[in-house]
Amino acid sequence: MGQQYQETKVIPFYSTNATSEINISALFNEMLLVSEHQLHAVGIDSQQMVAQGIGWVVTKYHLEIKRLPRINEKVTIVTEANSYNKFFCYRTFTLYDSQGQQLLHLLSNWVMMDIKKRSMIEVIPETMAKIGCEYSTDIWRFPRIQRFKYSQSPQIYRTRFFDIDVNGHVNNSIYLDWMLDSLGKDFLMQHQLQTLDIKYDREVAYGQSVQSFVQLEDNLISHHQILTDNKVNAQAQMQWQQRQK
Repeated sequence: MGQQYQETKVIPFYSTNATSEINISALFNEMLLVSEHQLHAVGIDSQQMVAQGIGWVVTKYHLEIKRLPRINEKVTIVTEANSYNKFFCYRTFTLYDSQGQQLLHLLSNWVMMDIKKRSMIEVIPETMAKIGCEYSTDIWRFPRIQRFKYSQSPQIYRTRFFDIDVNGHVNNSIYLDWMLDSLGKDFLMQHQLQTLDIKYDREVAYGQSVQSFVQLEDNLISHHQILTDNKVNAQAQMQWQQRQK
């Protein structure tokens, strides 16, 4: 087990949408910011790592939601780098409301990358020791994302300069915007997200045109795929429930 770190935040209006709930991309950014603060304190946040020619890259997320935080709500975000092995580091995030009730839980899988070569490297034990993250041979199993045949035309998005993060590739939260936006306003206003699984396969670079495919199954499961140049960049599967009026 690693060292837990937590921060309390108030959800600002600019991070929410027409449902008065936080945007999923903003939610992920808030959670990752808390982990960045933990890493910064010991000299291994994103900018400090990039200065050494190394970057953190997420490969998988599994999110379970009881409910999303709302505008002006005070929440506590708790994160922990739980364990690592030769190539992967596992980190969890948990959100609680002001009464201490759990709102959601996120599992994440990370790798270290050589920035110049754009290739994965072995996890550096000395780096993990700085946050008390222990080595373990255990491999975390994430839900399998089903391959799906998409019959509908995709939404097209162009990658902007403002989508690129310090590691030189599209920020992971942008993929979520592309995927969720393709569902359309009516669906998003009428449904609440329950679980989300996403797997990142390839980077998206500045200026590339992105195809965002979506297919609904029984109107309660959405399948997603992001493509550039006919190659898969990310895949996701989300479970929904009808929003209570």
